[in-house]
Amino acid sequence: MMMLRYPLLLITLLLATGCVHRGSLTPPQNVQEHQRQLQAIADWQLSGKLGIRTADDSGSASLKWVQQSTSYQINLSGPLGQKRMIITGTADKVRLEQTGEPVQEAKTAEALIKKSVGWTLPVAQLAYWVRGVPAPKLRITHLQQNENGLLDQLHQGDWIISYSNYRDQGFNGATLPLPGKITAEYKDVRLVLVIREWQLGAQDKTQ
Repeated sequence: MMMLRYPLLLITLLLATGCVHRGSLTPPQNVQEHQRQLQAIADWQLSGKLGIRTADDSGSASLKWVQQSTSYQINLSGPLGQKRMIITGTADKVRLEQTGEPVQEAKTAEALIKKSVGWTLPVAQLAYWVRGVPAPKLRITHLQQNENGLLDQLHQGDWIISYSNYRDQGFNGATLPLPGKITAEYKDVRLVLVIREWQLGAQDKTQ
């Protein structure tokens, strides 16, 4: 099977062939334009709660994520009974801080989190998935819209991501629906992110 590395191209093909689910009452929105607008937002911030279930344990954490272009900071408080975790990433490296523990560094957040707490958090992909858009340069095997033409379910990189509770957010004079709940599943890992607040545009990531 040929790997499709460009999500918007796949969306175009699915729309053209009728393979994407459409609601029977509300015509879908212009999905391509909506996703272009979301992908163009380099700076954003969200806060909410992240639920985590693995084969061995389950729990939840308060989450604050501040993205500034290719740099980000993710603040997790209380995941699976652990101490506060702060993940700070740049284009070159990622830094993990936990209360009472030595600072750790690596090239990816995924490697640091796996080593520290034993579960998988696909940070690089989540930066796109949380906005309701597929991650670039990663094969899509399934894409489904809801009745409003927004992303309802996505299968990408062996993850199954489901979306709900979209709410309108204002940005530069435009109204952009963004998801309020995201469920991501991979093997025995299940992540449920409930987003309380979105902020679009440059924000101060000082904790």
